[in-house]
Amino acid sequence: MVPLLLKKNTKSFEQSFEMRSVKVPHTYDRWHHHVELEFMHILKGSGTRYIGDSIEGFMDGDMILVGSHLAHFWRSDDMYYQPSNQLTTELILIHFLEDFAGKDFFQLPEMQHIKALLKTSKQGIQIMGKTRDIVSQQLIEMPTKTATERLLSFINILSQIALSGEYRILAGIGFVEAYKSNGSERIDKVYDYIFSNFTNEISLETVADIANMNVTAFCRYFKTITLKSFTNVLNDVRIGHACKLLLQDDNDVSSAGYNSGFNNISYFIKTFKRCQGITPLEFKKQHLNNN
Repeated sequence: MVPLLLKKNTKSFEQSFEMRSVKVPHTYDRWHHHVELEFMHILKGSGTRYIGDSIEGFMDGDMILVGSHLAHFWRSDDMYYQPSNQLTTELILIHFLEDFAGKDFFQLPEMQHIKALLKTSKQGIQIMGKTRDIVSQQLIEMPTKTATERLLSFINILSQIALSGEYRILAGIGFVEAYKSNGSERIDKVYDYIFSNFTNEISLETVADIANMNVTAFCRYFKTITLKSFTNVLNDVRIGHACKLLLQDDNDVSSAGYNSGFNNISYFIKTFKRCQGITPLEFKKQHLNNN
């Protein structure tokens, strides 16, 4: 599952950006990237979101802006892939180029806040709070508007997000810059293998072989790009998955650990606390208290 470079028809004589309302059994789960920025709003669905080196669960209401060529994908929970289920995933998806409103539009003094937002999106951002709720309603209403109204509405949405400050950055800038400057094909194959096999035992020898390197060279190469050891990245993926499992009522700490690839629960708890700042049990209780 090497991240695909997708080509999209976001500009035509009829429109300056592409907007779709989608209802599907599950999300598009191939790791990919494209020159267009992507605005994704999950109306209904749950799973795990991968944005660069950020791994988190997603659920109803999730709203993300992904910058140009930032590798990403959303994987729905396993239950969405069962042939017998009646579950659906509903989302609003917008693809647009940085110059969708004109080559020099975002050079205008009045547009500098949006220009800064689009630059920040190179790390991926999650829109939150009241801004997310307001923008959600505006997105839902956009298909009923004229083409001109849709364009103005989308620019206004970007402006609201930029001015509100109600968003957080997802991928580390070190990862984004190192990934961009070192080429991606080799590391993409490694990430592909991690995403597909993290619940199983993964050896350094296996991933080094995938990268066509010896173990020592691979460890040095991997840390240069990700700024983390291979073990830390693998644990980050597993902890991200464990967080999602802990949010489900039928998963206790042990099952979340084992089902995320940890064979030792003590090590799972220690690793979880290092990544999240709290223990798995505290994380689960915190979620229950907030709901």
